[in-house]
Amino acid sequence: MPQHFFGRVLKPGEMLEHARYSSVRVVAERLRPFVKRYWAVEWDLPEGKSYQTATLSEPTIHLTFEFGDSRRAHVDGPGAWVTGPVTKRRFDVGIFGRGGVFGVNFQPGATLAFSEEQPASIRDSTVPAELWFPRLDADLGLSEMFAQSQSAGAPDFSELAASVESWLLSWRPQMTPSFKRLKRVLDILSDPEVVSLKVLSERADIGERTLQRIFSSFCGVGVKKVLARARIIDAVAAIDRGWDGTLADLGTHFGWFDQSHFSTDFVRVTGFSPAEYAQRKSARVTRG
Repeated sequence: MPQHFFGRVLKPGEMLEHARYSSVRVVAERLRPFVKRYWAVEWDLPEGKSYQTATLSEPTIHLTFEFGDSRRAHVDGPGAWVTGPVTKRRFDVGIFGRGGVFGVNFQPGATLAFSEEQPASIRDSTVPAELWFPRLDADLGLSEMFAQSQSAGAPDFSELAASVESWLLSWRPQMTPSFKRLKRVLDILSDPEVVSLKVLSERADIGERTLQRIFSSFCGVGVKKVLARARIIDAVAAIDRGWDGTLADLGTHFGWFDQSHFSTDFVRVTGFSPAEYAQRKSARVTRG
C-alpha cells in the first residue's frame, strides 16, 4: 500500500480491489522541487460493473492523460486534462469498462514554473491541458497517441512517463526566492501539530496576512483552507491505519476542540461522518 494513499484515497483497500495503481517512475532529482509524483491507475471491470473512486488531495494541480472509460465532473473519457486544486469536497471519478490514467502530481505552487496560468483560475474544476500547456500536443504527439488508443488501448505508461518527464525538464524550471519561501512554509504545515494559522505563522515567522497572499498567489487557495484540509487528511489517515482511540480524541488530536465542528468539517470534505468512515471495513488497511 503506497504511504501517500493513507488519508488521500478513501476506502483504499476497496479501491485496490477495482483498479491497479503504480507510481510508474521515480521523479528526476532536478524536478523533485516541482513534481511530487507520477502515478498511474488502470482498470478492467466486467461488463455492467462500475466503481467510484474518491480521493482527498492537498491543493495541488494534476496533469492527467486519460484513456478508456471514466466519468467525472466537467469531463468524460479520453484526453489530456489539467485539474485544479480541490477545495470543496472530495474528488470523485467513476470508472467502468477498461481504461487507465497517467498523472503528474505537481507540488503546491509549482505549476507557475511551467505555465503563466493562475492556479486560482481552475480551482475545483478541470480544463483541457492545451489551455495551460500549448506546446504539449505538438511536443508529445498527443493527437496521434489518443487516436491510436481508440483501437489499441492505453499506451505503455512507463514510456509515456519518460516522455512527459523529458518535456518537463525542457522547461528548465527555476527555484525562485518566493517559491522557496512557500516550500519552507509547506514543510512546517505538514507537521500534524500545526493545528491553527496562528501556530503556522509563529513557526514560519511570517505574518498571517502575508501567508494568505502567498498561498492565494501560488496555490490558488487560502491558507486556512489548506491547513484545515491537511488536518482532515491526517484524521482520515489515522482511521485508515487503525486509530484505536475515541473519535472525540481523534478530533482533539488534530486541532478540533469541539466534536460537532470536527464532524461537520469531516463530512463536508469526505462525505462521511467520522463514525461512518471508521465503521467501513474497507477503510482500514492492514499493513503487511
